[in-house]
Amino acid sequence: MGTYDNCASLSGTLSLMIVEGSTDYDKLDNLPTINGVTVKGNLTTKDLGIERGYDATVDPEDGEHIILST
Repeated sequence: MGTYDNCASLSGTLSLMIVEGSTDYDKLDNLPTINGVTVKGNLTTKDLGIERGYDATVDPEDGEHIILST
């Protein structure tokens, strides 16, 4: 074992609560929806009805306002 500088020593009891769940997202009963489309599998933004986003830049004249452009 090596020497370690600036390390803390911890002692005590660690308690864990086991919560039942699923590691398989597609087996969940209450899947979320976006724009009325159930989020399951590989979906594109077009599949979800999401329009093209905007590019945001800071207004160079005042440095506070945002300029949105498509």
